[in-house]
Amino acid sequence: MGKELAVDPAFEFEKKRHCPVKYSRQVWLKSVEAMKQVEEIKQKRQAHFIMQRLRKAREIEQQRDVKHVHRDLQLLRADAAGVKQRLEDDIIEEEHIIDDEMEAVEAAA
Repeated sequence: MGKELAVDPAFEFEKKRHCPVKYSRQVWLKSVEAMKQVEEIKQKRQAHFIMQRLRKAREIEQQRDVKHVHRDLQLLRADAAGVKQRLEDDIIEEEHIIDDEMEAVEAAA
């Protein structure tokens, strides 16, 4: 947790400085502004890192789904093959009914 960005150069700005500095309002204001900028940079980098990690996870998930579909493709084909066979049987049955009706009409005439 949080170790991925441990080598981020933004942390170099946050290191303690062990040299005493005489208090100056201008130095203090510049330091506060610099801290805000560093925090903003860190937030942007973390957001970018998270988005990259999510993008990679999404690609892995898509590959896993494709493998799953290829592995279990016979389940999909089995249902479709049954439908096709039933349609062919219905067509043949309708042709027999039409032939029977035609023979009945010819016999009556």
